[in-house]
Amino acid sequence: MAGPGRARGIVIWNHGISGTNPSWRDPAPPALRLLQARGWDVIMLKRHHLAGTMPGGPLNRSVERTLQEVAARRKLGYGKVVLAGRSFGGYVTLAAIDTVPDIFAAIALAPGVRARNADWRFDATVVEQILQRGRVGRLAILFPKNDALFGNNARGERAQPILARRDFPYLMVDETSDITGHGGGRTGRFALRYGLCLADFLAEPTLPAGRFTCPGPDDGWGAAHELLMPKGAAAPNFAVDPSALPGGHARLLGPRWALLGDALVLVAPVAGARGVRLLYRSTSDGGGEFDARIAAGSLHATLSNRSTVTLSPDGGGTITRTSSDGSVVVKAPLRPGDGG
Repeated sequence: MAGPGRARGIVIWNHGISGTNPSWRDPAPPALRLLQARGWDVIMLKRHHLAGTMPGGPLNRSVERTLQEVAARRKLGYGKVVLAGRSFGGYVTLAAIDTVPDIFAAIALAPGVRARNADWRFDATVVEQILQRGRVGRLAILFPKNDALFGNNARGERAQPILARRDFPYLMVDETSDITGHGGGRTGRFALRYGLCLADFLAEPTLPAGRFTCPGPDDGWGAAHELLMPKGAAAPNFAVDPSALPGGHARLLGPRWALLGDALVLVAPVAGARGVRLLYRSTSDGGGEFDARIAAGSLHATLSNRSTVTLSPDGGGTITRTSSDGSVVVKAPLRPGDGG
């Protein structure tokens, strides 16, 4: 936390809800780490996982609690407050800007779940109603494609004419993007493609009303480096003797990144006391440095959760991850860490 005197502002994150599962354990999405790296303080509001079973439902209490936090942070001296959330948390965020008019920005990722009586109901139209009347300085919203929770409907297509009539700037990522599934906003893929754009959207001193356009995809290294090699973290020892790696494996030296499914990963051979090890970092399941071995022309390592990672020098290099039971295998090309 930089504190109100130095931070750009504060982001208040609301998580989703899934029955009585402890959703409060879910971390904030990687895209918010990019906001933190650019000077925003980020805090998380965590609801008890049985709150949804209590009389009256959790929505009003969650909105009230969020607005209490807004007031408390303003009292501390934060000038800009950003409300953010995913799924139910995204709906809480929108309901908050439908309640008070002076929020600097709102970020809603796949929002739209609400409670009615004792049953959960998934209603997309309630979001459209809030978009018509909610008051906010600027709005970022994600409608991922193939969102089964909302019947795979093209919600962005319905939201676009509503937002086009509003008098604030908005950033909308809709079903035409490569972000998929109800949880698409919490992935490394979303952070890689839209995290820096979101940071720019919030950082601009002034913006005209209308749709904010993200630049086209870059080489990706900037976001990957910030997420998986953050400032202040211990620097890995990339000084591996090329002769320690046989054949074409020397072309794998130095940090490289890949999208394994929706997870952004960074890998590199690193020097250890007992020889070459494998550095593996991921936006989905952490990582570390692991003992490595070379067999069948590839570099192999077993992670803490017993899944295996294999680096191959074929082409520009590839990474393959296999789950501990062998049922899931994901393969992707590696890209050099210098963006070249």
